[in-house]
Amino acid sequence: MNEEQVFQQIALVRKATLKILDGITEEQADLQPKGFANNIRWNLGHIVAAQNGMVAKFAGIPVETPPRFFQLFAPGTKPADWEGGVPTLDELKKHLEHQPELLQEALTGKLDDEAAEEFLSMKTVGEILNFTLYHEGVHTGTIKAIKAQTYQK
Repeated sequence: MNEEQVFQQIALVRKATLKILDGITEEQADLQPKGFANNIRWNLGHIVAAQNGMVAKFAGIPVETPPRFFQLFAPGTKPADWEGGVPTLDELKKHLEHQPELLQEALTGKLDDEAAEEFLSMKTVGEILNFTLYHEGVHTGTIKAIKAQTYQK
């Protein structure tokens, strides 16, 4: 897979993630049905923070991310622990919309570079970036499941 295809996949996956958000309100983004560890807002912020965090860690290239995102949305965090400063749904959507182009700007010509360290047997920046697509799919699946559980008639 060439570099252009990787960035096209990132844009395609992100478009699908954003489409899932059609019609979701601020209130609905914060609902956390029984059996779910987090809510829709957390999953969205986590997608942004995790992808940018992995690029920074494994490619050594920081991608513009509000520092608060790592405090709110890192693995092991949860909405029950939030104390203000939580981004609105529109803010999260804007970060999600712009992230693919920021990643492309930061990583063009670097996907074949050796990662700073191996991650799950992946050794290049591109392999790890591709993994983030799987990761995003997991969280969009969770968002779909929360929607199905929350909006049942």
